[in-house]
Amino acid sequence: MAKRLSLMVSVAVAVLLSLAPSAQAQTRQFVVRNDGGSRVQFVSDAPLETITGVTSGLSGEVSVDPANLATVAGRVQASVASLRTGVDLRDEHLRGESWLDAAHHPSATFEVTGVEGATALRPNEAVNVRVRGRFTIHGVTREITTTGRVRLIPLTPELARTPGINGDVLRIQATFTVRLTDYNVSVPLPVRLKVANDIQVTVDLRAVAAPPPASAR
Repeated sequence: MAKRLSLMVSVAVAVLLSLAPSAQAQTRQFVVRNDGGSRVQFVSDAPLETITGVTSGLSGEVSVDPANLATVAGRVQASVASLRTGVDLRDEHLRGESWLDAAHHPSATFEVTGVEGATALRPNEAVNVRVRGRFTIHGVTREITTTGRVRLIPLTPELARTPGINGDVLRIQATFTVRLTDYNVSVPLPVRLKVANDIQVTVDLRAVAAPPPASAR
């Protein structure tokens, strides 16, 4: 009886040990590289003027278990100094102390805190999700909820010919609105008919699967 119990315990321990690595392997790391593959656009639609700005100076990481989207976590940041609106003087003002103050607050960041609306990712199938997160700009952090689309694109020989792609790709798209006054950015009176307080932000991220650690290969 004692030998049988000992054998059962040994088998149970072996099963648990064999399951642990596979459980860890379900969560995958994806890297947002500052290589031009990702983009953030903002639009200020004021009564007298519409201003569109863009940057591809993004970087960050996203961890996700494709079978359990509720576990998604990630943080992406954009360089404020890299924002471009098509007018050099306006870009200089945008980065200045009275606006986004890039010298003291060089990055705008979004940290994912939760995902709802879909439970899993299937290869090449876009899913609609509801994303909760913390958005920080000008040194102020606010909670944000937005809708978006996520697609997992497996690596193929054709895809591998794309510069910068050496693994599966996670494509994330979302749009949300930022109110400047919520982030202690006050639009000066002389330009209030040209710069809106509510700014629409559109995010298009390309995250590439990180290679597994050497110990896991």
